Amino acid sequence: MTGGRGGFSIGPFRRLPETLSSTDAVYSPYTFFMKTLIAVLVVLFSCTQELAKKPKYDRKAYPHWSDLDKDCQNTRQEILISRSLTPVELNRKGCTVVRGEWKDYYYPQVHTQAKAVDIDHLIPLKHAHEVGASGWGRAQREAFANDPDNLVITERRYNRQKGAKSIAQWLPVGRDYACRYIQDWVRLKKKYQLALTPPEQNTIDASGCP
Repeated sequence: MTGGRGGFSIGPFRRLPETLSSTDAVYSPYTFFMKTLIAVLVVLFSCTQELAKKPKYDRKAYPHWSDLDKDCQNTRQEILISRSLTPVELNRKGCTVVRGEWKDYYYPQVHTQAKAVDIDHLIPLKHAHEVGASGWGRAQREAFANDPDNLVITERRYNRQKGAKSIAQWLPVGRDYACRYIQDWVRLKKKYQLALTPPEQNTIDASGCP
């Protein structure tokens, strides 16, 4: 759009100095609309291309429950052994935990049956994938999926409730538990240089947690 004495023009349609032709009156808004539409389509196309470049989430791309020291006890078993409040009971082969005593990470409960608990990824693998981990190599993904700092013990139903949700979508009911969860979430995001989304930041700001 250009200004000047006698009027203005939009693209190839020019207002005459003294009068506005019927062609100008009809096509000037039309041209503006078309240019705007084309600009929007270009932006949408660019966004689609960026999304297409990001690999689709595949849980298998994040190897977990690895047995890195080859002692027959994978990451799940080692977490159960190291965090039990009492000596654990193992199966005959000594590879799988049967019983122990574990505090739930999300709620004020204590569990004694290994089969009743999950080892949960505090920052879900799917969420991590969406905010930066999609660009990692396999070794870094495996390290993240087996990092004790990112693994917590909880009852299965709580793990199902949480799923792949972020702190903006799900929090424990108790304030102390919620604050610990938020603090650990932020710490792990910094550790792995994963982005904090605006809704997450809003949750952090509104929580009042120290």
